[in-house]
Amino acid sequence: MTKHRSKVALDKVGQIETQAELLETVAAVAREMLVERDLKNAMDTELQAVRNKYQADLAAAGGFIEAQTELVAEYCTQHPDLFAKDRKSLDLTHAVIGFRTGTPKVKLVNKRWTMAAALEAIKARKWFQFVRTSEEIDKEAVIGARAEIGNDDLKTVGLEVTQAESFYIEPKLEEQAAGVKTEV
Repeated sequence: MTKHRSKVALDKVGQIETQAELLETVAAVAREMLVERDLKNAMDTELQAVRNKYQADLAAAGGFIEAQTELVAEYCTQHPDLFAKDRKSLDLTHAVIGFRTGTPKVKLVNKRWTMAAALEAIKARKWFQFVRTSEEIDKEAVIGARAEIGNDDLKTVGLEVTQAESFYIEPKLEEQAAGVKTEV
């Protein structure tokens, strides 16, 4: 464990009048820089020891959570009747589970298309509102107008708007203790 130390106060802070004072000030700053380095190293060592202490348990918990969440998501996918009409979540005793809809993104329909080919197809249809001045597809504009254009028309220019869903489990933290024991 490191000792606590107080800062050395120089008599003439903000004013150096002689070369000897310059050397003394530089020496004091250099000592404090070394002390600072040693303190940072000691802190990093202690932090690494704490990380090492919990790393295996955190990895095990993370692996368990990921594997079991995949099982629950698979079950929920196979049993859509669990969710009420137009609902994507289910309130259970210990958690709320469900599907979250991701941010829409524009991507190519298949490998036959490239962004350059899609750009040329968009220009041929005179959909210039989806073309940026730097001659690239304005994906945000395509996403915003996807309902008006329609997926079939987008496919004719090699594009589609997709939106992935991700499954989640959200524990009710305020209602129950996890039972984790920590040492102080």
